[in-house]
Amino acid sequence: MRLLASALLVASLPGCAPFPQLDAMGADTGPPPQLLPIDGLLAQAGPQTADPGPAVLTRAAGLRARAAATSAAAPAP
Repeated sequence: MRLLASALLVASLPGCAPFPQLDAMGADTGPPPQLLPIDGLLAQAGPQTADPGPAVLTRAAGLRARAAATSAAAPAP
């Protein structure tokens, strides 16, 4: 526990360090970037993939059935 606490303390110390180069830059007072339509990006991404949920559920059910059959067929010690 002490090791964990000291490791967290050592890891958090650099977060408190000053960064003069960043402080000297000041806040950006320019206009925010213009938002663009997302349709072009979606077209570049290609077709959407199918939801893997039903396939995963089917596979899980098959594995559960296989495990149940294996445990039922196991000989008693």
